[in-house]
Amino acid sequence: MNRSTTPTAVHRGSPLLLTVLCAPMFLVLLDVLAMNVAMPSLGRAYAIGRDQWSLLVGAYTVPLAVGLLPAGWLVDRIGPRRVLLGGLLVFAAASMLGAVGWAWSAVLAARLLQGLAAAAMLPAGLAALTTTWTDPAPRARTLGIWSGVSAVATAIGPGAGGGLVAAFDWRAVFWIDIPLVLVAVIGTRRLLPERRARSEHGRPTGPRSLAASVVAAAIMTSGANGTLQVVTVHMQDDLHLAPGPAGTLLLVGTAPFVILGPMSGRLVAARGRRAVAASGFVAGAVGLATLGRVSGLVGLVPGLLGIGVGLGLMTAAIVGETMAAWPARPGLAGGLNNALRQVGTSAGVAVGAGLTSGLGDDALLTRTGSVAGLWWLCGALVVVLGFSRPGTPRGAPMHDR
Repeated sequence: MNRSTTPTAVHRGSPLLLTVLCAPMFLVLLDVLAMNVAMPSLGRAYAIGRDQWSLLVGAYTVPLAVGLLPAGWLVDRIGPRRVLLGGLLVFAAASMLGAVGWAWSAVLAARLLQGLAAAAMLPAGLAALTTTWTDPAPRARTLGIWSGVSAVATAIGPGAGGGLVAAFDWRAVFWIDIPLVLVAVIGTRRLLPERRARSEHGRPTGPRSLAASVVAAAIMTSGANGTLQVVTVHMQDDLHLAPGPAGTLLLVGTAPFVILGPMSGRLVAARGRRAVAASGFVAGAVGLATLGRVSGLVGLVPGLLGIGVGLGLMTAAIVGETMAAWPARPGLAGGLNNALRQVGTSAGVAVGAGLTSGLGDDALLTRTGSVAGLWWLCGALVVVLGFSRPGTPRGAPMHDR
């Protein structure tokens, strides 16, 4: 039997524990988006050429993407609590290194360590969540809240970064991580028991739905982030909008995600992951198809709303399908889902950048909306054909041993 340490009287599945387990996703997204805003100030502080500023992004995202699957394997070997605590402590140390960074190389090293720590935190937090809320309906609701928290971090990340840089300097973007991480460490130590999932065998109980869910995850992020890349360039290069107002307008796409994230958990519990994820893809595709049909900023709103509605409906359903398909290995399942989402984001941004180099004005948006809309309809087809139907038997639910 595994040890089960519960240092406080807070019972399993408490709202306070859910808050603690949402913290890693919030921190990871908040940090990367806030640093994107601080990047020019940091580069100028060290007299680094603009062509090298992107190293700050790559130093974080590359180890994050590469480390997700090994971290997931480690979660299943030693338990999510230990990996989550280790990741949080490394993240705090890396943030301190970045805050006192005496050279450009030190800041890059800090970002690399943050990326590795984030790779440990994401699958560990997701595995802890799914092994704590084992019943389908409560788990669906908690995953909905988890996806809503990620939307909040996405929404406030750029503004938080800009505010910290304006009020202090770029070092504040690192300093702010430390108290947040330490609170998460204390919460994890006090509220999260040490446990492993029941694992009579390590094979997925639903290999088809596992494959479909991670493919759907990549389609989801590639369509959304590729389109947002094109829209951002269009607003600033073609419509001559300043970065601040352009970023504010992008919040139109975040607002539905923030609202629908928690609601989607209830929808999943009532209708099933298959119906909710497919509906999200279709609703988003309809919105994307409107891009470029009406000129100006007003014409962007339906497309951005479509992205937000689609993500708000899909995220919890897709993540939940992955985790339910491989209950014996929640760490690897969480790592695989996050890895494919990262791959989708990278591919989408690359395709979006390619589109912006060849077209301009409304023709750019029309082409993007058509391609992204069809891509998301392909995602709906993957969901319909690959996701399990409500009531389909799975492996035994996860319990403590």
